[in-house]
Amino acid sequence: MKRILLLLLIISGLGLSLFAQTKYPPVEKLAYFGYYNWGLLWIKAGYVEFTLSQSEKYPNADKLKAIGGTLPSWDWVFKVRDTLSSHYDRDTYLPHEFSRLAYEGNYHKMFRYKFDYQDSVIFADIHRIGKYHHKDTVRLKPKTFDMLSVAWMARELDFDKYKKNDQIPVRMLIDCKIYDLYVRYLGVHTTKIAGDKRECYVFCPLLLEGDIFKGGEDMKVWVSKDEYRLPLMVEANILVGSVKAIIDPDASRVYDLNKTNN
Repeated sequence: MKRILLLLLIISGLGLSLFAQTKYPPVEKLAYFGYYNWGLLWIKAGYVEFTLSQSEKYPNADKLKAIGGTLPSWDWVFKVRDTLSSHYDRDTYLPHEFSRLAYEGNYHKMFRYKFDYQDSVIFADIHRIGKYHHKDTVRLKPKTFDMLSVAWMARELDFDKYKKNDQIPVRMLIDCKIYDLYVRYLGVHTTKIAGDKRECYVFCPLLLEGDIFKGGEDMKVWVSKDEYRLPLMVEANILVGSVKAIIDPDASRVYDLNKTNN
């Protein structure tokens, strides 16, 4: 159960947000529900909410925050509360710092990374409450993004220039290691999502093999084919069953800072 519920957060933090915006985006609050496939049933089990604001720590930077966890009806089975936060440069989308606070049952762990571009190094601070606390360094490679800043980097992509099965390279920091991954473009599909038929760009991210994923291209992401490039749905196969996350239109809002939001 722990791995299933944690996966909902990983999908929302990595897959769902991967292609979030166009070059001049509005500020957003985006919310999603996560579902686990149990036989013929899809069971609503988790949620995640993204918010974007100006960074209070760095000039010319934005702060993207994701909060996710199990629904209250599932907390008695296994309670999850995860918070991810990224401060990144508004022009290059390269991160200044990234953090993840994971509270999953009795597992409490904090990851904090600071990016030093002058010396090309990432400073890592890993703390598992009551177990250990250690610091490390990672050699910084060019154009390395964290799990959240990669989402806003993708606003620069011109999706219409890609052909079906084209691979888009992505370099990411994940758990103190830098990985060269890719996303395969699958074309434009019309799909019913949250009760409405939507024209979407569809992508397939390369996943790392581990405790949850088999590895390979076992995830699909549906992104709205409009000026916002909103992530609408993601579905993935896992070691046991499958999961999906779908946007909650009632809890999401898109607006412009220069306009009044009613």
